[in-house]
Amino acid sequence: MHRGCPVTAPELVLRGERPYSSPAKYTVHIAITSHVELTTKPGVNRPFTMRATRIRLTWLWHNGEWDLLWFIKGHRYRKTKNDWSPHEQGFMTEHDIDLPEWMLPLIEANAPVMEPTAGGAR
Repeated sequence: MHRGCPVTAPELVLRGERPYSSPAKYTVHIAITSHVELTTKPGVNRPFTMRATRIRLTWLWHNGEWDLLWFIKGHRYRKTKNDWSPHEQGFMTEHDIDLPEWMLPLIEANAPVMEPTAGGAR
């Protein structure tokens, strides 16, 4: 263990509200510190450009395997004012853009590898 670097367990939320819901969720939040601009893919209903600031990767345990959901959050570019809005937030998912290749190493490095287990006191 490195001094000064706290070791924390991954965020794991067991769910059991509905019999068909996923029993576990694992989420990783990543801040983007460099300038990254993303534009929606052709054919999207409301196309926009966004300066990406954060990534959220979420894996849900479903049918015996982890399924990945992801979204990228950032600031929308305002064409009417030719600037980046600090107040207009944008969210991009697989519906808006194809998965950027630069995210693949992040996904591989953070993906859960074990089945979730429930234990301990209620």
